Amino acid sequence: MALLNIIQCVLTCVGIGFAISSTVGNSWWKQELSDNSIHAGLWNLCNLYTCVFMSNVPNFLTVTRAFMITGCVSYFVAFVLSFLTYSKKIKNPKISGTLLCATAIFMAVGISVYTNNTDGLVYSWSYIFGWCSFVISIVSAIICFVMKVETEYLQI
Repeated sequence: MALLNIIQCVLTCVGIGFAISSTVGNSWWKQELSDNSIHAGLWNLCNLYTCVFMSNVPNFLTVTRAFMITGCVSYFVAFVLSFLTYSKKIKNPKISGTLLCATAIFMAVGISVYTNNTDGLVYSWSYIFGWCSFVISIVSAIICFVMKVETEYLQI
């Protein structure tokens, strides 16, 4: 159980890193031009030399921003709960597992809305980090539910 809890805490921490990097990163898509390179994240549009904050954005980008931020916050809360479970302050890892499932939904909705509205782009590392964060949250949630089953089995 302790090993699973450590693995789950580490995965959640890595997932938070991917989620935050994805949300603040300036490379959700990129386009190589003959004399320049353009790339953009959720917040900035950049070329080789400068980045400009995007203030007037389409609704889909606002929705993506909101879901990605919500996903990051819920990821952080899930990590705190995972750590409290590891330190035996909380006995039920299902709480963290449920929150990680919600995190996966937030991330998937945000990234899917973006994908649905940006057809034909070449996606870059920030976008890929978002999907990695989604997968890690699911794996981490599964570990939380397995830990609970293992705990219940040991108490019988």
